[in-house]
Amino acid sequence: MPLCLNLYHEINQQRSASRRDPLKICLYILGGIVACFAGWYFWEAGRMAMLSRELAQKRAEFDAIEPRAKAAKKREEELQQTFKTSEKLVKRIEGRFYWAPVLAQITTLVPREVQITKFAGDCQGDAPKKCQFTVDGLSAGPDPRKVAEELRQSLVENFGKQFKNVDAKFRTLEDGTELAMLDGKKWPTASFAINVQFQSGEEAAAPPPRANERKKSRGGEAAPAPSKK
Repeated sequence: MPLCLNLYHEINQQRSASRRDPLKICLYILGGIVACFAGWYFWEAGRMAMLSRELAQKRAEFDAIEPRAKAAKKREEELQQTFKTSEKLVKRIEGRFYWAPVLAQITTLVPREVQITKFAGDCQGDAPKKCQFTVDGLSAGPDPRKVAEELRQSLVENFGKQFKNVDAKFRTLEDGTELAMLDGKKWPTASFAINVQFQSGEEAAAPPPRANERKKSRGGEAAPAPSKK
């Protein structure tokens, strides 16, 4: 029977131990992890460099566009101001008060015993307008003061049908020093000045409440207390 002697058993044991050494295995694993992190780092560094170049490009574009944006905003504000001014003018033109119908109405109310010598009118406000006019004249007849009073009442009644808050008062009412010829007779006269004030137009309607305001008001209402029987 042949005899085999292994003189390198210690060397073989060392090789086997080196192949199964856990420290080397851990080092290999750690090296792989470090290599992965290094690759991920270089990947992120390249990505950040690309984003930085893109950010610099966008900033350059923004710096080039910013002056035009400021000019456009300024132009927009100017156009809005012009639009508001034009809108106010249009509203004033559309809501202006016409004196021609008033003069025509006064002409129909003046009796033959009255002669109008002066008329002046004025309107203020937008909606509603507060208007007033003054009629100066001479009245003649057996009782010229009564003729002037009838004209004042006639102005109140007729303008009250068309306008609101109509009020007519005498600014002056004095006996005249001259006589007036009427129907072939001379009658005493009275000078008067009647001031008439009235309101033209309706008040602007209040805007409807918003939806959120309606919800708040509904939510804020207290629930009714139960009735006790």
